[in-house]
Amino acid sequence: MMLKKRIASAVIGILILILLIFSGSLIFAAAVSAIVFIGLKEYCKMISLDIKSSRIIIYFSGFLLIINSYFSVNDFFNLPYGIIIFIIIILLYLDLLLNYDDRNFLKNLSYQFFGIIYIAGGMSFAVFLRDFSLEPFQNTFALWLVLIATWITDSGAYFSGKKFGKKQLAPKISPNKTIVGAIGGILSTAIFILLVGYFLDIISFYWIVFSFLLPATAIIGDLFESCLKRNLGVKDTGNIIPGHGGILDRFDSFIFTAPFTYYFLYFLLVV
Repeated sequence: MMLKKRIASAVIGILILILLIFSGSLIFAAAVSAIVFIGLKEYCKMISLDIKSSRIIIYFSGFLLIINSYFSVNDFFNLPYGIIIFIIIILLYLDLLLNYDDRNFLKNLSYQFFGIIYIAGGMSFAVFLRDFSLEPFQNTFALWLVLIATWITDSGAYFSGKKFGKKQLAPKISPNKTIVGAIGGILSTAIFILLVGYFLDIISFYWIVFSFLLPATAIIGDLFESCLKRNLGVKDTGNIIPGHGGILDRFDSFIFTAPFTYYFLYFLLVV
């Protein structure tokens, strides 16, 4: 039953994603903003943040990062990221002064700032990748490469681990993940990426390295979110996606693979 829910949710999600990606940059950026909002809402619940003003600042900061990414890739006015980070820190600081707690000041500031950078910062690369325009990665191709590769890693690890996995990969972090599952996810994704490179005629030493590093990064992202949930004492970040949990449960790997792929492709194709 759970597998059927996962498959049904995945199919519906893919159809919605196809529609959003091909609806244009602005609509896609708005959709990413909505995803970030839900993700930040889940995060605020996880850290038990009940102060309304703090939540509003976190949501606004996430929106600011995504919209600035849209302006940046579409050659409109955009703020340097150093200025945005400074604005976010000042807003969080002023809010914490108004709600001062001398025993938890640094903890609260760190938790809130981290959530913004982790979720909104990571997801902002979805906007960058959608409009990535260096040959041969044009017309949303770079974004689809990351999405499909990340899904293959997740599915390959799930099915190979369920079928053959015995020895746990990280028992203290996520008991259900196995070494065989990780290997299965990495190999299946590496094959996919190598095939893409073959058809695009860009096979090189760096591309081969990339084919193995991307799925490894996806697994690291998955384990990272598991660390957060275990530390905060939650099983799932939410229940918005049947069979998958919350937004952060679904995009945990992508938050890592998106920036990794963007910079790898950029330096691979430019430098």
